[in-house]
Amino acid sequence: MEDFNQLKRKLDDMDMPELSKYIMENYPENEELWFGSKKILVRKVLNFERNLLNAKELAEH
Repeated sequence: MEDFNQLKRKLDDMDMPELSKYIMENYPENEELWFGSKKILVRKVLNFERNLLNAKELAEH
């Protein structure tokens, strides 16, 4: 869970243009992550990453 805390701090520390650029570069296939307020964008990215981790864990079992 520390990774999520680090990611949240990293995203929180970015200003809106930096955050938008980061999301568009790191999640180009997920345009739904690109739009919203800063708080919403951070939440969307964290949820997306959490879902990826859960899917990976389920696939391993």
